[in-house]
Amino acid sequence: MARSVKEWIGKTDNTKAPPRVCQRVFDRDNGICHFCGQPIQPGQKVETDHIQALINGGENRETNLAPIHKKPCHTVKTAADVADKAKVAAVRKKHFGITKAAGKLSGPAFPKSPKPDREAKAMPPRRSLFSRCG
Repeated sequence: MARSVKEWIGKTDNTKAPPRVCQRVFDRDNGICHFCGQPIQPGQKVETDHIQALINGGENRETNLAPIHKKPCHTVKTAADVADKAKVAAVRKKHFGITKAAGKLSGPAFPKSPKPDREAKAMPPRRSLFSRCG
């Protein structure tokens, strides 16, 4: 029977998981990328990612970590996490009245002006400053 170890919990959100924890997470998930579901092949770059991102309320602990391909999976997931955070922040600002919803302008629109005929207003040829010399 294998020795059980306590779950790793980072002291702060900035604490990086040590290599032994990353290896345990990789073994626990059988080397399957948690984003795309494909196995991580030898030689492919792998990272340990937070399943629920820290910026979206996730915790920095072993149970919230999973292996992920570095590119493109981790890049795409991080962009999606940031977009989710931005959307939540925008909704909260609107809810608390910090920003107002963009509304349509009321009143009549400006009248359209006719475009001038460009060919009728041809400019005279440009003379060089040096053409008078000589």
